[in-house]
Amino acid sequence: MTKSSLICLFLLLLLFACGKKESSDSKETFTRLNGGIKQGGIFKTNLTSDISNLDPPRIAKQAEILVAQQIYEQLIELDHATLVPIPELASRWEISPDGLIYTFHLRTDVFFHDNPCFPDGKGKRMTARDVKFSLTNSLDARAQTLGAEFFTSCVLGAREFYDATIEAVRKKQEPRVSDVSGFVVKDDSTFIIRLKEPYAPFLYHLATSFASITCEEAVKHYGKSFSRNPVGTGAFVFVKWEDDREVILKRNPNYWGRDSLGNPLPYLDGISFKFLKEASAQLLEFQKGTFDESVGIPPEFAGKIFDANGKVQEPFTKYVLKSCPELRIDYIGMLYTDSLFKNTKLRQAFSWAIDRVKLVKYVLKNQVALPTGIVAQGIAGYDNHDVMLTDYDVSKAKQLLAEAGYPNGAGLPELTLNTFVGAKYAYNKEVAEAVQAMLADIGVKVKIVQSEYSTHLQQAYLGKLKFFIGSWGADYPEPETFLNLVYGGVVPKGNDEESYINLSRYQNPAFDNIFREALKISDEKKRYALYKQAEKIALDDAAILVSYHRLSYRFEQPFVRNYPINAMDRRDYREVWLDK
Repeated sequence: MTKSSLICLFLLLLLFACGKKESSDSKETFTRLNGGIKQGGIFKTNLTSDISNLDPPRIAKQAEILVAQQIYEQLIELDHATLVPIPELASRWEISPDGLIYTFHLRTDVFFHDNPCFPDGKGKRMTARDVKFSLTNSLDARAQTLGAEFFTSCVLGAREFYDATIEAVRKKQEPRVSDVSGFVVKDDSTFIIRLKEPYAPFLYHLATSFASITCEEAVKHYGKSFSRNPVGTGAFVFVKWEDDREVILKRNPNYWGRDSLGNPLPYLDGISFKFLKEASAQLLEFQKGTFDESVGIPPEFAGKIFDANGKVQEPFTKYVLKSCPELRIDYIGMLYTDSLFKNTKLRQAFSWAIDRVKLVKYVLKNQVALPTGIVAQGIAGYDNHDVMLTDYDVSKAKQLLAEAGYPNGAGLPELTLNTFVGAKYAYNKEVAEAVQAMLADIGVKVKIVQSEYSTHLQQAYLGKLKFFIGSWGADYPEPETFLNLVYGGVVPKGNDEESYINLSRYQNPAFDNIFREALKISDEKKRYALYKQAEKIALDDAAILVSYHRLSYRFEQPFVRNYPINAMDRRDYREVWLDK
């Protein structure tokens, strides 16, 4: 055989040996896995809000959560189709009969991402000590935590530790309490959490971004810059972050996860998150093929996408449209610690003055749903249609305004309604203008001030906004996550402290007592009945003015596979693959 023949034979053998490889273009190479799944490719998506932090204690915005969910993991995950709690870093758990002790048995095959924070650059194995460090850090005021309320209300010793760290920040000294007594490391693979009293929804708290697991080595190595250098155990590894342009993640080659067919996860080679703020620009780029998904329906596109019967029409029929109710409410908050809005009759007058049917039908083009209460629709077993949200009645509103001491608005100063911009909140300006007109009908003068989302949120956390538009997406599928918006138990003691959940700082002992009792009851039916009692109290009191409930929409390119939509917009890219 000649030399040239040998070369040809070698090339043929090489071609057959690589038979499982296939390329869609010069940039992407795919490998066939068991079950016909294709491994490879970069999933290209967009975030319509900026991000400023990827450090778990301060992850609050939806855009930050979406990125962080790919980098970090928690003890408990929510199934991305059903939202039922399932094991993640904990392989299993037990709850004591009295509901006070949670024992988590950890996976022993989980490693942190390779990173310079480790002595040899190789990610170390995760243990119970890392879990304790991470959860404790989310209770530490020195870490500027926004999620302390998820643990202070229920974990033994959590409130004492958190208060001690607040004091330490003020006095610039070490905290007098150095540990959370309810977080216990039994051994490397067993972590115990002790509660101070039974708390039925507690498992859900461990599936939030504030319960994301990182390690002390990474936090100490990067210091303040850790928020831009995240290190976790997730399916994707952080690569780079260009402000307002792009975040890039790559496949974690050491990830522990495998699918039911034995294929290693994730299937994708990486994820690219871009930052186009305008929803319309996002959809146009999606049509060009720049993105593999486009989330939400821009108001100006609704008539082009849907016909008179609500069916998708050309040219959008070539894409996959998925939709479901969204566990999110949009509302108007009134600062309860302000003397003006402590006036119950005034809050009630505003509630009766808002025509929610008009908002949904004409302002929001039926792309949202009429609200039924503070708790959004979509939580299995909880129906608040009979709780009775305030109706629209101008005469009733004027009567209540007069009883509040401001007949026809006389004596009431001009109010500032604070709102914010962002593609996910494209309707905010129109909603604010509609509310402005509705309140003018009863003699109340309102001016509108619009700011960037992050600025708006920070001002609201600090209690600097008296009258504002707010939006709250469920942290987990349990009514508690919405009712916390008006629960006095999560309001900080000091007016200068951040209030992450209850932005209105509303407190009502009647609501608090019933709600607190409900949280102790493991029987879901009985717990939900008490929730409804508490919700009615808050609605009658006009604690917040619920405007509408969201519906979630997502377009996907026709080659995207295995990507379910859910009511919380939790996106798990581990088992998403591209059929290219």
